[in-house]
Amino acid sequence: MTTAGSAAWLPALTASPAGRKVQHIMGIFSRLRDRRRQKLVKAMPIPDGRWEWVMKEHRILRSLSSEEGLRLRNLATVFLAEKRFHPVGGIELDDDFRVSVAAQACLPVLNLGIDWYRSWKTVIVTGDAYGITRTETDEAGVVHEYQDELGGELLGLGPVVLSKADVEASGWGDGYNVPIHEAAHVIDGADGSFDGCPALPRDIDPEEWRSVFTAAYEKMRSEKRGGIKRVRGGRGARVRIDPYAAFSADEFFAVCVEYFFEKPVVLRGDFPEVYALLVRFFRQDPYGRL
Repeated sequence: MTTAGSAAWLPALTASPAGRKVQHIMGIFSRLRDRRRQKLVKAMPIPDGRWEWVMKEHRILRSLSSEEGLRLRNLATVFLAEKRFHPVGGIELDDDFRVSVAAQACLPVLNLGIDWYRSWKTVIVTGDAYGITRTETDEAGVVHEYQDELGGELLGLGPVVLSKADVEASGWGDGYNVPIHEAAHVIDGADGSFDGCPALPRDIDPEEWRSVFTAAYEKMRSEKRGGIKRVRGGRGARVRIDPYAAFSADEFFAVCVEYFFEKPVVLRGDFPEVYALLVRFFRQDPYGRL
């Protein structure tokens, strides 16, 4: 679940002489940040035993190569140093939990870089899923209200809320992954708009992206069954795309990203063009790792 923002002024700023000077200064800070991160990775890596546990415990990480695993470990180390975990409701978080969140959240940016999460500073952790009231308008224009439960949520362009129970139900390869789902929202909103179309590299035509994702989303909405409530996974709990993907374009993108990393066979089979675009965007092919 997300809240929108705007960054329409960025292109105009960076195109001006003053903007180019700002870019130069930002580049200097970026290089300094990269050096600090390199020192951090060398000085405070995630302990070997804990990292081995994470890689074995989460089925979706087992197919990574040794080189990919090392890069993911480095990204997770930086993630843990730069994000603050804030438990609520008296729950306690151990290091295994923090590393589990970091590893899964960093998987989508394995080949993109941690700066995609520069606006994400805080991880708020609840004990379990929490209830909200949703509204939906049907084709006749009738508004329906219903109760739903969230295992995670991105608050605007800032903190991410995760349910501890839902994090523990993630990473089993069944299509349900709350850290990756919310990370996908962060990636989607990095350009200031939560619309299911993140800032794209030059080799992906925005019109192609919108055409493919819109067609798939409309197909999902037309075929949804039993409503669009979020469904917590479990080990081998589901075999098709979560109907929650039909809630909105940005939720469709986030759920597809979940399946891309959790159940690539299903996403590739149901929406092959979506899968192909995600391969190009994330520069990863989870199906090819199987």
